[in-house]
Amino acid sequence: MIDLTILYEDNHCLAVAKPAPLLTQGVPEGIPTLEAAVKAYIKERYRKPGNVYLGIPHRLDRPVSGVVLFARSTKGAQRLAEQFQKHQVRKVYWALVEGELAESEGRWEDWLLKLPEQSRTEVVSGDTPGARQAILEFRRLRVGGGETLLEL
Repeated sequence: MIDLTILYEDNHCLAVAKPAPLLTQGVPEGIPTLEAAVKAYIKERYRKPGNVYLGIPHRLDRPVSGVVLFARSTKGAQRLAEQFQKHQVRKVYWALVEGELAESEGRWEDWLLKLPEQSRTEVVSGDTPGARQAILEFRRLRVGGGETLLEL
């Protein structure tokens, strides 16, 4: 069983801390996911028989930790999806990286290849068949102790 950290909960939605490297949703079957853990939590806490509805308006990649919102009702899912589509939700990404980065801001470019059979993505050369370019812009927030905090 996955230990959940519930950050917010009401009748329509739930905000949960997702640790890395946990998947948000299950593909392939049999791998532990945050979705399954939240469904089990709702089923137990509210003594719900049968299947539990859970809408997922966004996801976080497997190696990422952060906050994931879940909708507890179809109405909640519809409203959250609409807010994401209209860009009314502000997403902020921070990364704590090893080393003390000198640049105050910058841009990194890589080529990525999805490996669905392994549920992961790998950095590859640009001429690899199926590779897609990934561009990341960053701003340094803090540096010290051999680490740098970035906003992405």
